[in-house]
Amino acid sequence: LSFTPTQGKYIKTLPLHPSQKILIDDENECRISLDIIPNYELIQQILKHGKTVRVIEPQWLVDEVTEILERTLAKY
Repeated sequence: LSFTPTQGKYIKTLPLHPSQKILIDDENECRISLDIIPNYELIQQILKHGKTVRVIEPQWLVDEVTEILERTLAKY
């Protein structure tokens, strides 16, 4: 997951999961990795961060989050 630098400060303070590792932390992004089995709760955690997060991999999760956001936007 890639977060904005500002949101990265929050993610470092309150990790999403104990397996969280910081991969990149600079003026452009805060990128983390998680060693977990993705589930509904993870997707909800990603969505709650809105425009401050981007899923990088796995591709199926990128596709799932994209589909959810497209369906949400279609309601407006």
